[in-house]
Amino acid sequence: MKARAYWLRVTPTVLCFAAGLCFGFPCHAAEYGLQAYPLGAQAAMAGFTPPPGVYVSDSLYYYAGGAGSSLRLPIGLQVATGVNESVLMNATTLSVVTKARIAGGSLGFAATLPFGRIKVDADQTFTGPLGATAGGAASDVETGLGDISLTALLGWQNGAHHWNLAATGFLPTGKYSPIRLAFVGLNRPGVDIKGAYTWLNPKKGLELSVGAGLTFNWENGDTHYKTGDELHLEAAVIQHLSSGWAVGGGAYQYVQISGDSGAGAKLGPFKGQVTAVGPLASYTFKAWGRPVQLAGRWFHEFGVHNRASGDSVALGIVVPLASFVPPQSH
Repeated sequence: MKARAYWLRVTPTVLCFAAGLCFGFPCHAAEYGLQAYPLGAQAAMAGFTPPPGVYVSDSLYYYAGGAGSSLRLPIGLQVATGVNESVLMNATTLSVVTKARIAGGSLGFAATLPFGRIKVDADQTFTGPLGATAGGAASDVETGLGDISLTALLGWQNGAHHWNLAATGFLPTGKYSPIRLAFVGLNRPGVDIKGAYTWLNPKKGLELSVGAGLTFNWENGDTHYKTGDELHLEAAVIQHLSSGWAVGGGAYQYVQISGDSGAGAKLGPFKGQVTAVGPLASYTFKAWGRPVQLAGRWFHEFGVHNRASGDSVALGIVVPLASFVPPQSH
């Protein structure tokens, strides 16, 4: 396939550097058993930075999972067992890749605004010092704005090799209460530092992507719970076809590398981990004279420790709104 046509076809995947084509927080260790970074969302085209321009994405994310009655999860000012939850989130991301260059790399920015509904059921809840006071079964539902994230990125390219560095800040803007089981925001600021690499062969359409990052969390001021530092690894192998389809598989690994702390950490360090794998697919077509991309993925979690586990599904659309690069003359 022609190189220019190929790059037009893969360009919409730029939003992987912001929130990807999916957003949400399936249960992991840490306070609430949740992390702010959207695991698996940035596996595909992780190291790719597109030409300067403005891009918008909208994605719908669903997660369902649970934990057995033997696992206690810290949820605000209480502890719960037999937790089951479902998450339905919609996220809109606006990304801008500027014409500015720093250290030879393209400078980009993105902002993600999530909104969703979370339902949590628990077989039993515990309150008081060290969770000593037992309560009965409980259920809760919350709908509202989630935690806004802001990203800055530098991206480089050398032939088929693409790599970038990104910093994402998570703002505690979501709907939250420390006395409820359900919540849409985590009420803790955080910063994620990530590096990613993509090898993309424009002749064969084969993509290999890997990424690694660390999330640093601040204390939740309402619960005095400080979540430890979190390591996440992602990878994808995808075949891009001349028909506009791209199919492949992805995986992620999450490991909490330092324990939870603070007066609210009733369960001690509560370090956790999880692994997940699943299929990825996308389809790119022309609309309004621009390449539009539809994408989907499914991940199944296993190798779980100190967390609930489940499955997540995401569907998204990415549209380039404007280009800062003059069109090539023919």
